[in-house]
Amino acid sequence: MATALNVTQTEIYKDVRRYLLGLFPDCEVIQGYSNNVPLPNAPFILMNIIRESEMNTQINEWKHLDGLADVTRSIEVAMQLDFYGVDSGRNVRVFSTLWRDYHACERLEVCQPLYTDEARYIPLTNEEQEFEARWSITASLTYNATVTHTQDFIESASVSINRIPS
Repeated sequence: MATALNVTQTEIYKDVRRYLLGLFPDCEVIQGYSNNVPLPNAPFILMNIIRESEMNTQINEWKHLDGLADVTRSIEVAMQLDFYGVDSGRNVRVFSTLWRDYHACERLEVCQPLYTDEARYIPLTNEEQEFEARWSITASLTYNATVTHTQDFIESASVSINRIPS
Protein backbone atom coordinates (compact mmCIF):
# COMPACT_ATOMS: atom_id res chain seq x y z
CA MET A 1 0.00 0.00 0.00
CA ALA A 2 1.21 3.46 -0.81
CA THR A 3 0.43 6.33 1.49
CA ALA A 4 -3.14 7.64 1.60
CA LEU A 5 -4.40 11.10 2.58
CA ASN A 6 -7.92 11.27 4.03
CA VAL A 7 -8.78 14.85 2.91
CA THR A 8 -7.58 16.52 -0.29
CA GLN A 9 -7.77 20.11 -1.48
CA THR A 10 -10.29 18.97 -4.09
CA GLU A 11 -12.61 17.80 -1.31
CA ILE A 12 -12.17 21.09 0.55
CA TYR A 13 -13.05 23.06 -2.60
CA LYS A 14 -16.15 20.89 -3.13
CA ASP A 15 -17.27 21.35 0.49
CA VAL A 16 -16.87 25.14 0.44
CA ARG A 17 -18.45 25.35 -3.04
CA ARG A 18 -21.50 23.40 -1.83
CA TYR A 19 -21.81 25.81 1.11
CA LEU A 20 -21.51 28.89 -1.13
CA LEU A 21 -24.11 27.57 -3.59
CA GLY A 22 -26.49 27.09 -0.67
CA LEU A 23 -26.05 30.76 0.26
CA PHE A 24 -26.01 32.15 -3.27
CA PRO A 25 -27.88 29.82 -5.64
CA ASP A 26 -27.79 32.39 -8.48
CA CYS A 27 -23.98 32.66 -8.42
CA GLU A 28 -21.57 30.46 -10.28
CA VAL A 29 -18.78 29.23 -7.97
CA ILE A 30 -15.47 28.31 -9.58
CA GLN A 31 -12.02 27.22 -8.44
CA GLY A 32 -8.94 29.27 -9.32
CA TYR A 33 -7.85 31.15 -12.38
CA SER A 34 -7.13 29.38 -15.66
CA ASN A 35 -4.85 30.64 -18.41
CA ASN A 36 -6.59 31.64 -21.64
CA VAL A 37 -10.03 31.05 -20.13
CA PRO A 38 -12.19 34.13 -19.63
CA LEU A 39 -13.95 34.63 -16.33
CA PRO A 40 -17.67 33.82 -16.35
CA ASN A 41 -20.26 36.55 -16.44
CA ALA A 42 -21.12 38.06 -13.06
CA PRO A 43 -22.37 37.18 -10.55
CA PHE A 44 -19.81 34.57 -9.60
CA ILE A 45 -17.43 33.62 -6.79
CA LEU A 46 -13.82 32.59 -7.37
CA MET A 47 -12.09 30.34 -4.78
CA ASN A 48 -8.31 30.00 -4.31
CA ILE A 49 -6.46 28.22 -1.52
CA ILE A 50 -3.56 30.55 -0.79
CA ARG A 51 -1.97 28.96 2.29
CA GLU A 52 -1.93 25.88 4.46
CA SER A 53 -0.22 25.80 7.85
CA GLU A 54 0.10 23.18 10.56
CA MET A 55 -1.62 23.95 13.86
CA ASN A 56 -0.06 21.21 16.02
CA THR A 57 2.51 18.46 16.08
CA GLN A 58 1.45 15.15 14.65
CA ILE A 59 -0.52 12.51 16.47
CA ASN A 60 0.46 8.90 15.72
CA GLU A 61 -1.88 5.93 15.87
CA TRP A 62 -0.70 2.40 15.17
CA LYS A 63 -3.01 -0.33 13.86
CA HIS A 64 -0.92 -3.43 14.34
CA LEU A 65 -3.64 -5.85 13.22
CA ASP A 66 -3.86 -4.07 9.85
CA GLY A 67 -0.15 -3.35 9.48
CA LEU A 68 -0.87 0.38 9.19
CA ALA A 69 -0.07 3.60 10.99
CA ASP A 70 -1.90 6.95 10.91
CA VAL A 71 -0.20 10.32 11.28
CA THR A 72 -2.67 13.17 11.90
CA ARG A 73 -2.20 16.93 11.99
CA SER A 74 -4.67 19.79 12.27
CA ILE A 75 -4.29 22.09 9.29
CA GLU A 76 -5.39 25.69 8.91
CA VAL A 77 -6.29 26.70 5.36
CA ALA A 78 -6.57 30.26 4.09
CA MET A 79 -8.94 30.44 1.13
CA GLN A 80 -9.32 33.66 -0.83
CA LEU A 81 -12.85 34.23 -2.07
CA ASP A 82 -13.50 36.88 -4.72
CA PHE A 83 -17.14 37.93 -5.10
CA TYR A 84 -18.00 39.51 -8.48
CA GLY A 85 -21.09 41.39 -9.61
CA VAL A 86 -23.37 44.22 -8.56
CA ASP A 87 -24.37 42.41 -5.34
CA SER A 88 -20.81 41.39 -4.45
CA GLY A 89 -20.66 43.77 -1.47
CA ARG A 90 -23.87 42.33 -0.05
CA ASN A 91 -22.78 38.76 -0.75
CA VAL A 92 -19.38 39.13 0.93
CA ARG A 93 -21.10 40.56 4.04
CA VAL A 94 -23.58 37.66 4.17
CA PHE A 95 -20.74 35.17 3.80
CA SER A 96 -18.51 36.82 6.41
CA THR A 97 -21.31 36.98 8.96
CA LEU A 98 -22.45 33.38 8.52
CA TRP A 99 -18.90 31.94 8.26
CA ARG A 100 -18.31 33.06 11.86
CA ASP A 101 -21.55 31.45 13.02
CA TYR A 102 -22.72 27.92 13.75
CA HIS A 103 -24.60 28.17 10.41
CA ALA A 104 -21.41 27.25 8.54
CA CYS A 105 -20.35 24.65 11.13
CA GLU A 106 -23.57 22.71 10.62
CA ARG A 107 -23.31 22.67 6.83
CA LEU A 108 -19.66 21.91 6.14
CA GLU A 109 -18.69 18.23 6.17
CA VAL A 110 -14.97 17.99 5.34
CA CYS A 111 -13.71 21.09 7.12
CA GLN A 112 -14.82 23.61 9.74
CA PRO A 113 -14.77 27.43 9.60
CA LEU A 114 -12.49 29.47 11.83
CA TYR A 115 -12.71 33.17 10.92
CA THR A 116 -12.41 35.69 8.07
CA ASP A 117 -10.34 38.78 7.60
CA GLU A 118 -11.94 42.09 6.64
CA ALA A 119 -13.52 42.31 3.20
CA ARG A 120 -11.66 44.44 0.65
CA TYR A 121 -13.12 46.23 -2.37
CA ILE A 122 -10.82 45.58 -5.34
CA PRO A 123 -12.43 46.61 -8.65
CA LEU A 124 -11.25 44.68 -11.68
CA THR A 125 -10.73 45.71 -15.29
CA ASN A 126 -12.07 42.87 -17.44
CA GLU A 127 -11.00 41.77 -20.92
CA GLU A 128 -13.35 44.40 -22.45
CA GLN A 129 -11.51 47.08 -20.42
CA GLU A 130 -14.59 47.74 -18.28
CA PHE A 131 -14.63 47.89 -14.49
CA GLU A 132 -16.32 45.08 -12.57
CA ALA A 133 -17.23 45.16 -8.90
CA ARG A 134 -15.16 42.70 -6.88
CA TRP A 135 -15.01 42.16 -3.13
CA SER A 136 -12.30 39.89 -1.76
CA ILE A 137 -12.10 38.14 1.60
CA THR A 138 -9.85 35.46 3.08
CA ALA A 139 -11.72 32.72 4.92
CA SER A 140 -9.79 30.53 7.34
CA LEU A 141 -10.89 26.96 7.94
CA THR A 142 -9.49 23.85 9.53
CA TYR A 143 -9.43 20.13 8.86
CA ASN A 144 -7.61 17.11 10.25
CA ALA A 145 -5.26 15.62 7.69
CA THR A 146 -4.46 11.96 8.29
CA VAL A 147 -1.80 10.16 6.28
CA THR A 148 -2.04 6.37 6.47
CA HIS A 149 1.04 4.31 5.65
CA THR A 150 2.18 0.73 5.97
CA GLN A 151 4.04 -0.14 9.13
CA ASP A 152 5.96 -3.24 10.13
CA PHE A 153 5.23 -4.57 13.60
CA ILE A 154 6.85 -7.28 15.66
CA GLU A 155 4.56 -10.11 16.73
CA SER A 156 6.74 -11.59 19.42
CA ALA A 157 10.24 -11.44 20.77
CA SER A 158 12.43 -13.83 22.64
CA VAL A 159 15.15 -12.71 24.95
CA SER A 160 18.03 -14.88 26.09
CA ILE A 161 20.28 -13.94 28.96
CA ASN A 162 23.81 -15.22 28.75
CA ARG A 163 26.16 -14.83 31.66
CA ILE A 164 29.53 -13.44 30.87
CA PRO A 165 32.24 -15.25 32.74
CA SER A 166 34.19 -12.96 35.04
